Amino acid sequence: MSFEVRFLPEGKRCRIREGTSLMSAAQLCGVDLAAICGGKGYCGKCLIEIVDGKVSPPTEQEKKRITGERDKNYRLACQAYVKGEVTVRVPDQSRVGKQRLVIMGKEPMIELKCNVEKIFLELEPPTLNDPSADDERLLGKLSEMGYRGLKIDAHVARELPRVFREGGWKVTAVVTGRGEVTALEKGDTTAKKYGLAVDVGTTKLAAFIVDLNDGSIVYADGIMNPQIRFGEDVITRINYASQGIEKLEEVRSAVLEGVNQLIGSGTASVEIDRNEIYEAVVVGNTAMHHLIFGIDVKSLGLAPYAAGMGRAFDAKARDVGIGINRSGNVHFLPNVAGFVGADAIADILASKLHEKERLTLLMDVGTNTEVMLGDKNGIWACSTASGPAFEGAHIRCGMRAASGAIEKVWIDDEDLRVSYKTIDDKKPRGICGSGMIDAVAEMLKAGLIDTSGRILERGGVRDGEGGKEFVLVGKEETETGKEDLVITQDDIREIQKAKAAIYAGYMTLVREGGFDRNSLSEVVIAGAFGNYIDPRSARTIGMIPEIPLDRISFTGNTAGSGARLCLKSVEMRTEAQLVASKIKYIELAAKPIFEEEYVNAMYIPNSRLEEFPETAGVIKAPRVVRRYVRR
Repeated sequence: MSFEVRFLPEGKRCRIREGTSLMSAAQLCGVDLAAICGGKGYCGKCLIEIVDGKVSPPTEQEKKRITGERDKNYRLACQAYVKGEVTVRVPDQSRVGKQRLVIMGKEPMIELKCNVEKIFLELEPPTLNDPSADDERLLGKLSEMGYRGLKIDAHVARELPRVFREGGWKVTAVVTGRGEVTALEKGDTTAKKYGLAVDVGTTKLAAFIVDLNDGSIVYADGIMNPQIRFGEDVITRINYASQGIEKLEEVRSAVLEGVNQLIGSGTASVEIDRNEIYEAVVVGNTAMHHLIFGIDVKSLGLAPYAAGMGRAFDAKARDVGIGINRSGNVHFLPNVAGFVGADAIADILASKLHEKERLTLLMDVGTNTEVMLGDKNGIWACSTASGPAFEGAHIRCGMRAASGAIEKVWIDDEDLRVSYKTIDDKKPRGICGSGMIDAVAEMLKAGLIDTSGRILERGGVRDGEGGKEFVLVGKEETETGKEDLVITQDDIREIQKAKAAIYAGYMTLVREGGFDRNSLSEVVIAGAFGNYIDPRSARTIGMIPEIPLDRISFTGNTAGSGARLCLKSVEMRTEAQLVASKIKYIELAAKPIFEEEYVNAMYIPNSRLEEFPETAGVIKAPRVVRRYVRR
């Protein structure tokens, strides 16, 4: 039996089967609704109001997450199942909103040596004296021009006779470095030669159409990764896709839908045909890499977290499902390990970490943070589960970096007055990751928390439902006008765990590699989230090493930059495989050192505050007496 579900205020309606969650109904109707934990009921961000109708009773997860002054008609969409006709209101605070995405990143200049060539040919038509087959005529002409040993793609072979005759025997052949004719076009089309670079991020997709005749970017855009409906974090998606081939295909189809949406928008914008895109380069973390191609990911979720595919490989666009020329080549960069993937290789290429003269730390900050430490002599790498706190999960008033999110925070040391900046200068409706990092750093400097992260009794601090909390913004200033925006003790603990994982990953590499951390010359922070972090705040809370601010740089989406480099140069693909083969990967789960460093790094900035006079000088909070693991 099916029932109608109506969503307010949009008025969108759909009929769904009895027993389906309201989260699934919202996704079916195209309703903007947060789904950070992938429907597990952990994040509490999909709060909705049941206006009318019949749904299943509240679950234990809901009883934990829905507290305080909220009406009994409030439910979590992922935990409420349809039992009859129902009308639902989605409040603003439960919407993702317009997400701010970082698409571009720094990209070094390289010589253009792409994998695609277009050759204009004028052929002699067959005669009774020379009735050679069309394929022999084509390959013979190309051989005369130095292109020997070529094959013809099956789809191209089917169209050979028609294209030759309709083109009056004047055609353009598209040849890839794999030694294959992948397209044949009427007339001289050498002026139109395009490629596609794709960065498949856990949160976002970024696509770039590049003119392969001169290397210029003619189109760049990004959207949220449609896979988010299966869970915000990689592990949740791995678990979902591991339930069987059908589930794996669901997740794969979702990301392909997003990529092809970007391709459609791009080709329409620059007025080209998708068949004029002859090659694509794809990067992403190991899970995203596997999921877009349909590789079984079950092994990524189980120790020892082995990847299914490590080496770079090529596939036909039609086999992948990417909407470029169906005979075009899709190149996948290599993966390093289960949780350090092709995007990390792209980061290294774009930042030139492997060419650095002095010790450099490269971090791509996100739900999983790739940490890479090294120079031209070698690179050590690991992946830290920094958690979804930076995306707003498990934070009482947390949200993604969308309109109305508090992204910057300042607290006056004397009167504890809070100043803030929101994205798009809208009224505040939550706080995003960069705002949380600022808030914790400012609370530490103002003496609102001690170095263990404990909230102290000072102005603006009150007793909340789960302990002490600091009022960041009064409800009268918020978008809804209903609830104060606060920082709770649990919120601070979530940020401590996230930053501790990152710093502990760095220190594990330092110790495993035998490096002197005092010799660290530079810190490079990549990724969309990293682009908005205040380096002073990150250093204050101990998320990044204590290094002068002028030696910290932000490079944006270098994963996309690295993909473009490999699209424009086959030599960069060779370099990518070489870099991957020389990286020394450290699996943190197998290293007791990481546990030691994690404990030390839980303190703010960490357990050896006295070692860092630059940071210690601005902190008013009392130091706590504690024991910690000594190295």
